[in-house]
Amino acid sequence: MTLTKNTEILRAEVAAHIRADALVRGSYWKPSENAVGGQGCFISCLTHSSDPTPAFERFGLPVAVLRIAENIYEDLPDDGGTAFFAALPDAVGRDGKDLSRVHWGFLAAELRAMPQTTYAAQAVIDPVIDGMDLLFSDQQWTAARAAEGRAAAFSANVARAAAFSAEGRAANAARAAASAAASAANVARAAASAAASSDDSVNAAAYAAYVAKAAEAAGRARLRQRDTLLALIAAA
Repeated sequence: MTLTKNTEILRAEVAAHIRADALVRGSYWKPSENAVGGQGCFISCLTHSSDPTPAFERFGLPVAVLRIAENIYEDLPDDGGTAFFAALPDAVGRDGKDLSRVHWGFLAAELRAMPQTTYAAQAVIDPVIDGMDLLFSDQQWTAARAAEGRAAAFSANVARAAAFSAEGRAANAARAAASAAASAANVARAAASAAASSDDSVNAAAYAAYVAKAAEAAGRARLRQRDTLLALIAAA
């Protein structure tokens, strides 16, 4: 385990890279004639490379946390990405914090944030959330516990399948599960179809509305992820 360290140096370096306008999405470190000697993405501005390991060695920031942060940063607007980078030292706060389990808390939060799906799918997801919670709280998610979760999910699925069958709705349940699993593909195909018919004003408007709604939803998700990650780091 490596605890956070050199937090004041981290604070100074983050501030220096922001002043130099060094943050650039979608690019690892490239030399430049600015005050910090280059430009690059979230990780690059901490390490001057594509490798997050030096930030772990210098500041105690786990590679998993940095990879999550980088992923979030890439989809934030320019000012939002810079603000996110600037917020990192304040979230870390001090030396001596253990951030090694933050990614488990983040994964559990993301699974909880997913829209409720079919009973069968949720019965599989819920035990995984429980496992992430165990790991986040520094407990072991043993093979036995994982197997218990799978057994519970299987039992729940069998019970629900029996209920559907008794009511003559097994076929409907199967179709509903398949529909939920393929929903993203269905939406993508519908959008592609609308785009292909963009000469039709109705289809073009529908596609534009879909794109705007998808972008808005994705933006909200990224802001939620940003806030979740910073809160978990701060609370560690």
